[in-house]
Amino acid sequence: MRNNFKERVKIYLELSKIRIMLPVSLTGFCGYFIFDPGFSVAIIMVSLGILLQAMSASILNQLQEVSLDYKMNRTHNRPLPAQKISKTNAAVSFIITLITGTGLIYLFGNTASALIGLFTILWYNGVYTYSKRISAFAVVPGSLTGALPPFIGWVAAGGDIMDRTIVFVGFLLFIGQVPHFWLLILKYGEEYEKAGIPSLTKVLSRPQINRLTFTWVVVSVISALFLCFFEIIHSRIIIGLLLIASFYLVWLFKDMILLIENKINFRRNFIFLNSYFLLVIIFLIVDKMII
Repeated sequence: MRNNFKERVKIYLELSKIRIMLPVSLTGFCGYFIFDPGFSVAIIMVSLGILLQAMSASILNQLQEVSLDYKMNRTHNRPLPAQKISKTNAAVSFIITLITGTGLIYLFGNTASALIGLFTILWYNGVYTYSKRISAFAVVPGSLTGALPPFIGWVAAGGDIMDRTIVFVGFLLFIGQVPHFWLLILKYGEEYEKAGIPSLTKVLSRPQINRLTFTWVVVSVISALFLCFFEIIHSRIIIGLLLIASFYLVWLFKDMILLIENKINFRRNFIFLNSYFLLVIIFLIVDKMII
């Protein structure tokens, strides 16, 4: 009985993509913390609410794409296409996580932050999920979903949505979503094509995608350095560490612009790119703790 319970919990966590959604929640925590540094019940509950909203979006996305996931080797073993869970139970999980997450953000934040969270889900599940079946470039508007969680935290803490600080943080995360996705396309483009999803590999050659990815990585690094230039990050130590990480990121991706195909390590680049953005979020939090 105990093992069965653990297995069901594992299925639900897989359905909600908890490992991906935890960093999303951290960006929301960051948005709250850089406006109101300090640990409180409110910041924890708002961050948990953001996590639950993100989980609900993942569950709904998999309900929307179960037939597509079944066609791809990368996704055919997900809970729904593998029939580890019924659509009914998944739908109930979506409703519970959506209501609970939105309620927490509303109760411990405010109405505006809860509405931003709901808009993020609407954009992801209502716009991006369907537009990627139409255009290979849907990731560009779809990247807005990765930029909005820190706005939720910032506004929940009482910040102005148009404040320069949070706009720069959101812009950085918006830019960073694009090379993240294009690295996946370079590795799984053929699977997307077989599933009937427009793939960038059908529109552009691999060298062109390599150059575009490298360009977006450089733009991402410049966006991160803006945080120092506009004094959003103040600590000289953290600025130095960010510079080192930024130059190293560009160095790792240099083979993509040099088009040395046999030297491109997509898995390594993918991991470090995601680690870089996670590091920037941690730097923002730590900077506020030490100034």
